[in-house]
Amino acid sequence: MRTVRIETFGCKVNQYESEYMAEQLEKAGYTVLPAGEASYYIINSCVVTQEVEKKVRRLVKSIRRKNRDAKIVLTGCFAQLSPEEAKKLPVNMVLGISEKKNIVDHLLSLNGEQKLVVSAPDSPVYEKVKGSFEDRTRAYIKVEDGCDNGCTYCAIRFARGTKVRSKPLELFKEEFEKMVMKGYKEIVITGVNLGKYGKDIGTTLVDLLKSVERVPGDYRVRLSSLNVEDITDELVEVFRDNPRLCPHLHISVQSGSDRVLKRMGRRYSSSDFLKVVEKLRSIDPDFSITTDIIVGFPGETDEDFLETVKLLEEVEFSRVHIFRYSPRPGTPASTFSDAVPEHKKKERLNILKEKAKEVSHRYKRRTVNKRRKVLAEWYIAKGVLSGYDEYYVKHEFVGDGIGMFHDVRVKSLSEEGVISCRVDLAERAVHSRG
Repeated sequence: MRTVRIETFGCKVNQYESEYMAEQLEKAGYTVLPAGEASYYIINSCVVTQEVEKKVRRLVKSIRRKNRDAKIVLTGCFAQLSPEEAKKLPVNMVLGISEKKNIVDHLLSLNGEQKLVVSAPDSPVYEKVKGSFEDRTRAYIKVEDGCDNGCTYCAIRFARGTKVRSKPLELFKEEFEKMVMKGYKEIVITGVNLGKYGKDIGTTLVDLLKSVERVPGDYRVRLSSLNVEDITDELVEVFRDNPRLCPHLHISVQSGSDRVLKRMGRRYSSSDFLKVVEKLRSIDPDFSITTDIIVGFPGETDEDFLETVKLLEEVEFSRVHIFRYSPRPGTPASTFSDAVPEHKKKERLNILKEKAKEVSHRYKRRTVNKRRKVLAEWYIAKGVLSGYDEYYVKHEFVGDGIGMFHDVRVKSLSEEGVISCRVDLAERAVHSRG
């Protein structure tokens, strides 16, 4: 039996492309395994930080130690950006990003010699998936690839291409409608630079969202990640007017210091970010905002760092992902001479983690006694479900029915989210006492 394991690192775009590869392999007669040993391993890699690159390397070596005869294919951003480094690992093939679409042909071409197939990352976005092999409740749709921003720290645009490539609207609509028909309850729209969707084909993200707002079904829509400058008044109005669109955005602010933002090559100021937050929370005071922060960027002073701490206080993010800056080869920031010492990065990371935990706790505390709609995704104990609500807050509650929406009321806070009670059970308890 031809068995395949796909291990995915990094962003939702990578997750989507892993699903695409899995579907192509299943169609060709391969069996895609969620766990266990396999004949073929496909490592869909990422290079956003040094740490994730190390994890990719460790995984490849671990697979090879445990399974000497397995065929290992390394693809994704690490393979695209550093093919010669990737070749030094015990892999059978190094495959570029554009080559993922022809994964079946590439597996068939393996003949005992190590192969390297990497082309320019400029292929159009035409692929479609039917669903998710691993997630039965949530599906991803990739609508855009490439990034034309000039962030000085980021290597992803070199791996993905510096030109925006958008999926045609009709192709997106067809894929979206099929996901709804298959019963997926949450559809996540994603891209490498999602806010620039349509720039190359004469349309916009607003047009894309409006194109499917009347599709019938029991589902909701979530956007993946946007940059501050791409959140227009028109997009805010779409959030206001479309009840299926989750009141949650991941907006990567990266720093609260305007001086650091300028050195990062970001196209906004901290006040621009705060204005966007104000607009979003004017349509819903509980609008959930998650973000990424980089600590220890070259030249970041204690005063710069305190500006970031202040921003966290002011915004009350529902969740914050914090990264220590790590230089990426080929990026302008990797040549900056005023590096922050590692011990200072760790110190700031720990301070910011505590602050992020505190502001997230404050955000969640405001949700107590409020009703939410939770998509149940897994059991954490017999009769106890867990899942995320429309605001991307994690719930635990008593009930049955994975893959269904449950109306709940928030009762208290937990370490990772909130503890809730299904509204129908609470009302039944009130009636029985009466």
